[in-house]
Amino acid sequence: MNNQIDNILTTRFLNPFKTILLAGFMMVMTMANAQSSSTDFERVSIGDTKQILCGLSLAPDQSYLAISSIQSFPLYKYDYENRQVIEEFNVGNWYAGSKVEHSKNGKYILLQQLFYLDWALNKDREVDFEIIDAATGQRVKRFTEYHAVTITPDEKFAVTLTADEIAFWELPSGNKSRSFKVANATNGLAISPDGKSIVVSHHTDEDIIKKDPKYKKNKKAKKAAIKYKQQISVFDYETFERKTTIAELYDIVYRLEYSANGGVLFVLQIPHMKAQNSTTNRQTYISTVDMFAVEPLRIGFTSQAPYEPDFKVSYDNKLFGVVSKGTKFLEIHIYDLTTGKMIARFEQSYRLFEKTEAGMTMADSRISFVFLPDNKTVVMTMGPHLIYWHLDI
Repeated sequence: MNNQIDNILTTRFLNPFKTILLAGFMMVMTMANAQSSSTDFERVSIGDTKQILCGLSLAPDQSYLAISSIQSFPLYKYDYENRQVIEEFNVGNWYAGSKVEHSKNGKYILLQQLFYLDWALNKDREVDFEIIDAATGQRVKRFTEYHAVTITPDEKFAVTLTADEIAFWELPSGNKSRSFKVANATNGLAISPDGKSIVVSHHTDEDIIKKDPKYKKNKKAKKAAIKYKQQISVFDYETFERKTTIAELYDIVYRLEYSANGGVLFVLQIPHMKAQNSTTNRQTYISTVDMFAVEPLRIGFTSQAPYEPDFKVSYDNKLFGVVSKGTKFLEIHIYDLTTGKMIARFEQSYRLFEKTEAGMTMADSRISFVFLPDNKTVVMTMGPHLIYWHLDI
């Protein structure tokens, strides 16, 4: 096993992602070795806002944070060093707020509608998306009830997934350019950083399942795989030809995301309720795929967040963070990718007497977070404030 890892590190992966594979062929679940570092933090107000903050993204040039909120719908551009609001845009207009993501070079900001209670269990996600101009705050394009939207690395197109259709929309005109179909597509869509491949999640291909030796004699397992599992296929960006299907079965896929160098694909998946081991907590898994070899890796992470959890990799690629839930409160777990151990944990608590302008208590806010470029500070949302968590590791 170690020789296989060494081979991948030396022949396939660029240096920034060596640490991801050094975490070993294991699922990273253990909390026993974690240290709780919640004591060294600062609580920071965002101007005079009293709204719950819910989305957070660091601009690619590292000059500001984009921060979304709920109810009154502002998106803030925030100077995280001087701790001042730079600009405020009235965008999104979704009651529960939005997830925030920048395009590769920061020209656009992609907003994804959030709900207080996430998508219907066991079903595909259908939400609204909005692309805005990061400089002016003007809406570029809005998509209603789509499974996924992403922006190409060259920022020339928005790529959408709805039903079985993958469509390309010119930016900033918003005109539809071209499209192709992926049978039984689900929620996962991503474009490789080099702009050469498209990955899409879809329901299992019965022909592939039937040819798999481990299912030939196990009819019960084959039936369950066809009913509850999904696959991920890779398509050529120009021709739309299917290059390959990753040799792994996944649960319901809700998010696909490439590493910066394109070597690793992160797969966020949540089991169908009838396929879960636990009946009390909804378990989320984040698996990884070696996209140079197009082979699944046995490194992964788990979360018990009650919604689709945010996850990030630090700029030096040594730390992996994911939102989860402890016995009482939401938490952020930080892992050392060189050892595969949890090394820090931040537990949030309800701010019982802090309310929004509408009288809503802050107990139901989500956590979104980013690593700052110093690789020592995590900034997270908490109610109407930001928390600057200084890692002691």
